[in-house]
Amino acid sequence: MTSMVSAQSALDAGSWHLARTAFRAVAEETEDPLAYEGLAQVAWWLDDGDACVGARETAYRRHRELGDSLGAARAATALAWDSLLFGHGESVALGWWGRAGALLEELDESAEHGWHAVREAELAIEVGHDPVRALLAGERASAVARRLGLGDLEVVGLALQGLAMTCAGDIQGGMARLDASVAAATSGDVPDPMWMGKVCCWLIVACNQNKDVTRAADWCRRVEAICTERDLAPLFNVCRIQYASVQVARGSWREAEQELTGVLDRLSASRRASRLEAVVQLGELRRRQGRLDEAEALFAQAEFHPAAIAGRARMQMSGGDPAAAWTTIRGLLEWLPKDSRLARADVLLPAVLVAQAAGHEDAARLLAAELRQTAELTGTPSLMATASAADAAVAPPDAAVSLLTEAVRRFSAADLRFDEAHTRLALAEALLATGDRSAARRHLALATEVLDELSAGDDLARARRLADAAGMPAGGPLSAREREVLRLVSQGMSNHEIAASLVLSEHTVHRHVANILTKLGQTSRTGAASYAIQAGLF
Repeated sequence: MTSMVSAQSALDAGSWHLARTAFRAVAEETEDPLAYEGLAQVAWWLDDGDACVGARETAYRRHRELGDSLGAARAATALAWDSLLFGHGESVALGWWGRAGALLEELDESAEHGWHAVREAELAIEVGHDPVRALLAGERASAVARRLGLGDLEVVGLALQGLAMTCAGDIQGGMARLDASVAAATSGDVPDPMWMGKVCCWLIVACNQNKDVTRAADWCRRVEAICTERDLAPLFNVCRIQYASVQVARGSWREAEQELTGVLDRLSASRRASRLEAVVQLGELRRRQGRLDEAEALFAQAEFHPAAIAGRARMQMSGGDPAAAWTTIRGLLEWLPKDSRLARADVLLPAVLVAQAAGHEDAARLLAAELRQTAELTGTPSLMATASAADAAVAPPDAAVSLLTEAVRRFSAADLRFDEAHTRLALAEALLATGDRSAARRHLALATEVLDELSAGDDLARARRLADAAGMPAGGPLSAREREVLRLVSQGMSNHEIAASLVLSEHTVHRHVANILTKLGQTSRTGAASYAIQAGLF
């Protein structure tokens, strides 16, 4: 006869299939609700959402039948998050959380009260976008942990406090708590791998929110190593999504695309909410690449995700419909609470630009002021850069040049290559408005090189239009990569040979050659090579 002890041992060892068989045997023989709780946990790791939620519900019913209110509250608390995680909806999640709270009200304080507060904090951040409530709930969880001597609960509560503080704009205080929590969690103070992994993921999320891409990348690698070592596939997938977000921000778009498409392949049959994060990230990458039909289709899959809404507003703006873009992004800002500072900061710059284009100058100034306040509260280079770009949008041309120069400098310091190049375009426009064509050309050349390397779609087309206005050669100067390709063309190499030499795809080389011919006004490879030699391009 299989025992609960052997089933739990298999779960603790990460032997998911063995644990599932063992817990199922106990459940069929005894209908022990703890066996159903074990089955739910195994299903969580195997990414079987229906089995996880079904086993949790059975555990809840069996605890109620046995008169065990504490066990029923524990099952209901777990259902509050798993219902949300596996796509059963926010109302169902909040209903289970409320049911657990009602049961716990009648009971003496226990660990379950602390974990109920943990779930409240998670739901406040994920559903309510309410970092103030999340912080208070995290503090209650840690207080329960201290009174009862529960080290793992105290660490998890502290981590949620850190995440809530970061969401509210207190980067220094929030990251200090997250750093302490991760150090404890990865050193053995949180033995449950699910909670250990979640603590680490919250730190990475916080890094991404405040655009600390170097720190986020470092932690992603650390968490990946743990996930690989212990076969923690769900956490590994979440980490890869976060890492892809870092790569998008850094301008490593080929790598980001590989990560995101790989995650979506692995999660093709999954109902986890994390799949929508990958969808949104890939949608944003496609938008930046100018692949707008694909971006629209991806954003539609995650219709109510804030990043999808913001992405659609940006596309409406670039498509020449600022009124529709303003309606879209204003609705998002009305939905996001004022206390959720970093979530709002993510969309305030496009909101300023959209409001200005739609003729809502007063609203644009108010939104720019809010972004500046958040930036000064956090002090992070990326947000200070974003605030300067927003201020420039509502400033006279002379002042805009100074503000955009500052934004470019800060984006460069933060290693945000696309944002730096994108802002250089705005700086070139401001310089052209003041008559400084020489400086405009310099910034256009630097921006074009990065945007061309990234195949940045609309921004690259915008750069070439500005180049024409600045009196630069058609389409602007050749990028460093294009000069490299042209040098090999002049040596008589084929696209296949160039691709092998530069470790590029033939499709990419073909695109570079087409761009070179357009920029140089030539119709053949031989003509382009002759022109380049005569013009001293290399």
